[in-house]
Amino acid sequence: MKKIFLQFSVLVGLMLILTACPYTSENPIDKAAVKIDEKILGKWEAKSSSDYAYNVTKKDEFTYSIEKKSASSGEITAYEGFLSVIDNVRFLNVYETSATTKTYYFYKVEMTTSGSKLTLAPVTENIDEKFASSEEIKAFFKKNMAMSFFFDKDEDVYIKAD
Repeated sequence: MKKIFLQFSVLVGLMLILTACPYTSENPIDKAAVKIDEKILGKWEAKSSSDYAYNVTKKDEFTYSIEKKSASSGEITAYEGFLSVIDNVRFLNVYETSATTKTYYFYKVEMTTSGSKLTLAPVTENIDEKFASSEEIKAFFKKNMAMSFFFDKDEDVYIKAD
């Protein structure tokens, strides 16, 4: 029994170590200046799971309000986000609205022309650099976004639910 427990503990520890989270920063890539893409608005569900539903609405001309609702508990987490564009690649800058300080997460955004499928590729947490300004982040992204390490291997795919 002890051997099984030890093996299980090691497995859980490895899973925690290998689970990747997106890169975070207290600075966005740039200011919210890309107009809302109407195709992003609406209800979305993850293709791989129905644990959460997402409702994306327009906060203002440049900012999205995003509600993440748990299917099991009904608990809602609120986010705000906006798009930035670097060399024709769209990035979502997103942060949780209830946090005391804004911590931005970054995702490459790709959408089918019909607007029925949205793919988010998280910027990897393996970036160790810290940046003092949005200009520094944007320059780093521009220089490195074509590198194989830059995005997590697991993309999040969402299907339009409305």
